[in-house]
Amino acid sequence: MQKETALIRDLLIFIAVMFALCIVLMVVISMLPNDNPLKHILTALSYRIGATLAAGMIAVPVEPIPGLDVLYDIAIPIALIWYWFTFFRDAIGPSERSEHVHPYARDVSPELQRLRPGQRQ
Repeated sequence: MQKETALIRDLLIFIAVMFALCIVLMVVISMLPNDNPLKHILTALSYRIGATLAAGMIAVPVEPIPGLDVLYDIAIPIALIWYWFTFFRDAIGPSERSEHVHPYARDVSPELQRLRPGQRQ
């Protein structure tokens, strides 16, 4: 009994510390400039996590409805897979396609815009 309560106490402490670190990380990221690529990627990540949680919360009231539950069970996983795929494609893609500009990247100066191939001056 003593070991079990110590284990539960340690787990609760771990969860509280991780929650506090998550809050600190969110505050630090929110203070970054708007053009920071890290802020854009983490914002996109938080949108995906929120959409995944929302899909899970909607599942409970939808499951008892005949017909709609089958549609939900097919459509939501496909939509979530596509949504997460676009996140990884946009976050990892530029290293594989060096000729394309990352969607979250910005130009350092207006002079660089003139130096892009295929763009009018």
